[in-house]
Amino acid sequence: ERYRLTMEALGLWKIGIDTNFRSNVDAEKLLRLNNWKNNSDLVALNPAGSFPSRNWPLDNYIAFAKLWLKARPNTQFVLLLLPALNEKGDYISRALGEHCINLTGKANQAEAFAILQKCKFVLTEDGGLMHMAWVQGVPTLALFSTSRKDWSAPQGIWSDCLDSSDLECGPCDLKICKYGDNRCLTRYEPAQIFKRAFDLLTHQSSP
Repeated sequence: ERYRLTMEALGLWKIGIDTNFRSNVDAEKLLRLNNWKNNSDLVALNPAGSFPSRNWPLDNYIAFAKLWLKARPNTQFVLLLLPALNEKGDYISRALGEHCINLTGKANQAEAFAILQKCKFVLTEDGGLMHMAWVQGVPTLALFSTSRKDWSAPQGIWSDCLDSSDLECGPCDLKICKYGDNRCLTRYEPAQIFKRAFDLLTHQSSP
């Protein structure tokens, strides 16, 4: 968006953005092979922040998912993590059972992009899947901690971002929280994130 505005400031043209990725990837096949129930909504969880300071606790993701299931039981949560995060994927998958489709290390970039197109919502830390989601117009709630919101927050009315700019210590860009508690993320309880997520979805469905 910053680049688009910069180019348009030259006054020579208006730039339209088309992010509808076209490919022959059969996302549904990969999902079905991993126990997707065809009538289930998909919600992507992405606990994939690059550094420890950018990680919301895994138990919070699980609690968020359980709150979501109470409101929308016809949901499965999909994980599209890199192989290096296999331990995280297994932990969440065990907790959510049949409600989790764990594609950690099983989907390449094109497949992940196509699967995100099918998601009703994405809860994500600052990472590649966050950009893949919001750029396609998928409702996206980003959990920022040390990252600068003005540099890389998701754009558009279908996106929301919780960041640390309201704190004296943030955004610090440190790999490890200097207080040792990731307070810019841990201050948000699963119930708060759940409400924020549903507020975003409600806004999308409003006339």
